Amino acid sequence: MFLISLMIHTPTNIALENNRIYVRAQAEDWQYQWPLHTHRGLEVYYFIHGQANYIIGDKIYELLPGDMLLFRGDVIHRVNPSNEMKYIRSYINFTVSFIEKELPNEMFDKIMEMFDNPSGFRIHWLPEERDEISRYFATLENENNKESIGYSYMLKSLLVQLLIHVYRKSKYLMEITPSVKPSSSQLTVQRILQYVNQMYRSNESLDDMAIQLHLSKYYMCHCFKEVTGYTINNYIMRKRIDEAKSLLFESDDTISEIGEQLGFNSTIHFSRTFKQYAGISPQFFRKNTEQQKRG
Repeated sequence: MFLISLMIHTPTNIALENNRIYVRAQAEDWQYQWPLHTHRGLEVYYFIHGQANYIIGDKIYELLPGDMLLFRGDVIHRVNPSNEMKYIRSYINFTVSFIEKELPNEMFDKIMEMFDNPSGFRIHWLPEERDEISRYFATLENENNKESIGYSYMLKSLLVQLLIHVYRKSKYLMEITPSVKPSSSQLTVQRILQYVNQMYRSNESLDDMAIQLHLSKYYMCHCFKEVTGYTINNYIMRKRIDEAKSLLFESDDTISEIGEQLGFNSTIHFSRTFKQYAGISPQFFRKNTEQQKRG
């Protein structure tokens, strides 16, 4: 057997395809590689314990226990937790269609606005509020796993309650909380991410990038690795491969055309790199995704 890093085969996408919701509460499992990835639907991520940065689009969040992130799954994201502390989190992924008929239009629109920011939205829950938030996740996971009579209605009701609770908190925080300035290193990495996310299809060198950003090459590379857990070149390549997966799944372009669009100098180079990062060839990836579409 071999490991397949297919977007269509992730637990999130399979669950959303089948049930339109995926829930995990108090998750403690550890991975040696925390991949850059995308998925369907929206995500509510709740950080409980540990030390971690979370990259969403162009932004880096330095997480504190009690932080909650709301974002669209189609924005590339990655958590970078420290292995020196236990990493505990809860999260919910759901499709818009799962709840859109459960709320009046005005309230639905207000809740959806919380997911509009392409780099995510953060809310911080105080210690005295966290037990209630944790209960929502635990109850949702329990309902989802048991699949008792009427569980789908219970899931929708509980999720709507949680989202309204989050919306109330967001309005309160916007009224009383001054904006928190990111650290110097976070600002630097955000600049690098913004630049990389625009030029990742080109083959610009790190020297050229450093000149464009008015940074020393050493500082630029060191800062990016420290905050994100990736080298710049590794991040660029993973972003290209993630984009390649989407194109292989959604478009009718040939593999050669997709490789060229993403800046690879030959089809052989594209195929080798894709297999290095995804575990299989782009040809096999496309064949599997086509079978998934038909099945």
